[in-house]
Amino acid sequence: MAFDVRRSTYPLLLTDHGSLIQRFAVHAASLLVFLLAGAAILAAEEPSLRVNLEPQRLGVEDLTRLTVQVIEPGNDRPAPNLGQLVNFEVVQGPSTETQFSWVNGRSTSALSIIWILRPLGVGTAVVGPITVRLGARELAGGAVTAEIVPGSVHQQRRGRRTGPFGRVDPFAQMFGQPRQPIRQAKVELRHILSRSKVADGRPLVAAVVLDTTGGGVDGFEWIDVPEYPGWWVQRLENPESVEAEVVEVNGENFNRFVLARFVLIPLKPGTLQIPAAKARIGFRGQSLFSPHTVVERSTRTVDVIVTPRPAAPPGFSGAVGDFRYTAQITPATIPFGASAVVTITLEGKGNLPLVQAPTLWPTCEGCESYPPEEDNAITIDRTGIHGSRSWSMTLLPRGAGELALEPVELAVFNPASGVYETHRLGPLTLEVEAPPPTPIPPRHVPATEHSNRNGDASLEQPDFESDREIPSEVPIWIIVG
Repeated sequence: MAFDVRRSTYPLLLTDHGSLIQRFAVHAASLLVFLLAGAAILAAEEPSLRVNLEPQRLGVEDLTRLTVQVIEPGNDRPAPNLGQLVNFEVVQGPSTETQFSWVNGRSTSALSIIWILRPLGVGTAVVGPITVRLGARELAGGAVTAEIVPGSVHQQRRGRRTGPFGRVDPFAQMFGQPRQPIRQAKVELRHILSRSKVADGRPLVAAVVLDTTGGGVDGFEWIDVPEYPGWWVQRLENPESVEAEVVEVNGENFNRFVLARFVLIPLKPGTLQIPAAKARIGFRGQSLFSPHTVVERSTRTVDVIVTPRPAAPPGFSGAVGDFRYTAQITPATIPFGASAVVTITLEGKGNLPLVQAPTLWPTCEGCESYPPEEDNAITIDRTGIHGSRSWSMTLLPRGAGELALEPVELAVFNPASGVYETHRLGPLTLEVEAPPPTPIPPRHVPATEHSNRNGDASLEQPDFESDREIPSEVPIWIIVG
């Protein structure tokens, strides 16, 4: 996700794994490219390759920057191959930079792939031959060499009166004294917590930040990622675009980048230690002419005191925070044989994900109940955890009339006051309509009784015994004289 930083702040790119931050240099002319792209379609030039190693003379203690630039890469993703590394090792990269320009009605784009290299010994160092696979074609850039001398060229230059115009600084001669030497940029990795002491179950927000006085951050990767043993952890998504914040630490200004944010909930009382996180960082000095440097930085271990809660009263289901319980029954009137739903809602700010379903419910005698169903609307952001959770229980009354659901008391621990707060829910009233009257069926009159009343004996039916078997076939006898 892109970190768009302007003027005194510096662009960074953080990958989905939080393991890499890359610097983007986007020229101001790129704005014209996007504004005028729909107005004109220009023919793209053939892709080409440029290779640059800066500086090419350095000390064995210094670093150098290798840039492989693809001009007009089009829609293909470049696949670079550095070839053979002689007397060099890669300490950081690759990172990427994208450039756009608009000159005399013609647009040009370029993609730079950057590595930071460290020499292994005094002598000649070589990289290459360097090639880049771009779609179906291969671009060749040849090899580049560097001269490696003992010690550090950068440290030797800082003691001389030199400037960007040569070995002698003309500004130092003009004013009669040398300018101040370039200061080494400071880079710090810090762990910042919203609280250093919390009650058991109370959330807090942790942030891992990068503070630097340098002129830019070229790269970032985790060595030891942030870990939080003994905590419930939810990492927050970084915004797509964020500006570095200028902060003052011990009287010195730093550009601060937030690398990651987490919402934490302690799972037990006591002293919980947050281990140190470690990262490798590539950065520039405060001057445009300062060399690139790769350093490793670690946060300090942080101890958080988690205070225990007092003994919990009945009706406590783990809610710690600024909460409120409410209850309702819907519908308030039902026909006989139908069901109603009792809903208990917990709303506010605190440890919502860890709260259990209520153990006490408003209910009535002669009602069947079913296990509750849960619904939630929880938001987790840099302010903490807030929203609501609801539990709904279905009741099926077995009788009619007005039913009173007895009240219950549910408890919440308020960390601000350090005491439990009791919320009384109910009584609730449920009206069950009486069932409709049962209809009386008409009386059945036997057929024999009906025929005797009319005096028609010929219509009387013979009384056959129910258990007498009537043969289905009757034999016929014929006598022959």
